[in-house]
Amino acid sequence: MPAAAYPHDEAERQELLASLNLLDTESEEVFDRITRLVARLLKVPTALFSLVDADRQWFKSRVGLDAAETPREQAFCAHAILQDQPLVVPDAANDERFADNPLVTGAPNIRFYAGVPIRSSGGLPIGTLCAIDDHARVLTADELCIMIDLADIVQKEVQYRERLAVAGRHLEQSEAVLDASEARFRTIFDLASIGIALLSPHGGWLSVNRALCEIVGYTEEELMRKTFQDITHPDDLDLDRTQLEQLRAGTIGQYQLEKRYIRKDGGTVWINLNVSPKRNADGEIEYLISVVKDIQAQKETQAALDTLHADLERRVASRTNELREREAELRSVIENANDAYIGLDENGAVTVWNRAAE
Repeated sequence: MPAAAYPHDEAERQELLASLNLLDTESEEVFDRITRLVARLLKVPTALFSLVDADRQWFKSRVGLDAAETPREQAFCAHAILQDQPLVVPDAANDERFADNPLVTGAPNIRFYAGVPIRSSGGLPIGTLCAIDDHARVLTADELCIMIDLADIVQKEVQYRERLAVAGRHLEQSEAVLDASEARFRTIFDLASIGIALLSPHGGWLSVNRALCEIVGYTEEELMRKTFQDITHPDDLDLDRTQLEQLRAGTIGQYQLEKRYIRKDGGTVWINLNVSPKRNADGEIEYLISVVKDIQAQKETQAALDTLHADLERRVASRTNELREREAELRSVIENANDAYIGLDENGAVTVWNRAAE
């Protein structure tokens, strides 16, 4: 019994067959309906949708046969997938390729076989739709057309599964890229030295990073149960709301302001807030991106500088008044002195004198 040769593209064929997720799966009515039609229309006891695996042929759908698979070396279908046209064997007992095949010499005692190759979108044969009889017979032209038409239905379903498998792989690859991108974003988001948050258009927190939690003193779980309005100082809330309404209306593209948050411990902290919207294709806001920088130390430093500046101005003003008072006193003494007093500039010109010098 000469075994069928392996196709030159066997490795590619096996890879495709595995990707279709048909092998070793439950029966499906979409295929069972076709094998029942083959058996009924051709009046044969056995009809199969056979998949030629590496070392076996496995039956995705079968009528009139209990076995789920047979060795590939015994498979008529292994010969059929090597042909461009259907393989028709009127009497296997008189065909040297199959005469001593155990499936011919023993159960199920195959005599007649007709198999139409089922191919992928790229033309790779994965198996056959076949009709089997235990009596020799001649396949008529009409019967062959029926087999080809029914095989075409099976083939279209297989090619549909193939497209689904390709789409699934692309989806998995896209999801892997998205997962990697999300992981990078999450790392940057969590480890950023400034506060970052995603908020709903109405101000509820969607996601907050570690730095923001440290700024306001809340844990992530505690902060997620609040809104930005809950932790904004009452004196700063109206300005923030006004800017947010303008952002929602589209009159501004983003906004930035300085305001105070109320920390969990009741203290306040000055922050610099930058808010930008993420809009969908219809222009509606999906969520808000808030970048929060702690400027409490900057505010305290500025307040200290302002205090120092004010103190210096007071001291300068006081010293200036003292000098003016002393100058006035000196002028009074000179003016009322009995002795003559004359003041000269650097060129020797008289610039000031008292009444006694006149």
